[in-house]
Amino acid sequence: MNAIYQHYTSLKARWPKLYARELAQKMGISEAELACARIGIDAQALRVESNAILQALETVGETKSITRNTYAVHQQIGHYHNLHFNDHVGVIFNPRVLDLRLFIRQWHSIFALQEHAAGVERRSLQFFDAYGDAVLKVYATANSDRVAWDALIGRFSQKKWLSLSVIPYSSPVYNQHLDLASIEQEWRAMTDVHQFFHLLQRHNISRLQAFHAVTRDLAYPVNNQALRQLLTRVQSAGNEIMIFVGNRGCLQIFTGTIEKLLPMEKWLNIFSPTFTLHLKEDTIAESWVTHKPTADGTVTSLELFAVDGTQIAQLYGQRSEGIPEQTTWRQQIAALDNEGVMA
Repeated sequence: MNAIYQHYTSLKARWPKLYARELAQKMGISEAELACARIGIDAQALRVESNAILQALETVGETKSITRNTYAVHQQIGHYHNLHFNDHVGVIFNPRVLDLRLFIRQWHSIFALQEHAAGVERRSLQFFDAYGDAVLKVYATANSDRVAWDALIGRFSQKKWLSLSVIPYSSPVYNQHLDLASIEQEWRAMTDVHQFFHLLQRHNISRLQAFHAVTRDLAYPVNNQALRQLLTRVQSAGNEIMIFVGNRGCLQIFTGTIEKLLPMEKWLNIFSPTFTLHLKEDTIAESWVTHKPTADGTVTSLELFAVDGTQIAQLYGQRSEGIPEQTTWRQQIAALDNEGVMA
């Protein structure tokens, strides 16, 4: 038993409710380094054949996928069907079931864990980026095919583990000399919301820089209580929305109605039979409403940011390609402006 694992078990005994991510932070290491230290105990290293592993997950059946950042945790039960990959992104497209955008180039190491706590076994596949942060975790459920799960682990197990190399994260350096007229002109010329990412790349700017650069009919700040106000209205009205939570390597999307909204201490929580969201409400530093033009009309979102500029989450009204945005959603967003304050 190595020193890192011994330190981990000592901290786990002291703080049994903390997750591995939080314990690793207390230890001054990344979560990937902690997983690496558990090899031969309750972890196995897998070959970094991400596409093949994700495709093999289809044989397992039901799983629970967890995508998180520092401020929000997005959990979805579903099946790994309808996988598509290209040179830049992987797509698992099952709206209302399991909907993921996978930035595979960011994935650096993969581990299979088999943990036991309070008499309960938890099996998971955990994918990490080059900085040692988890981009996606996939857990077996009571309905998963355990034979297929074990076969997947056996197939991709890395027999000879060498070492894990983790690099320190450096924040992106953005352009500080903005061409405001060009940014606004390109924004107004969009015909698809996905073109916004290319706008950011062309100008080497952050989302917040873009929001500040344009006029209020395209983007404006609202009160940081907007998320709670919006979700309360959505729950009451029963209209379907989309909630996006992501990190450098993965974006996970929920589509559906809000069944149970439960604020608890600093957390805003959503619970449904197949979806859970935990979001640290007190870490929302900026909340923005945006209007992006598309071929089907304007698409409206609420986007939330932490003090360091990290996007915590973004919310849209449910819509399908070729269909205009919900009138109900637009009214719910518009009501936030009346209660909002200038940032």
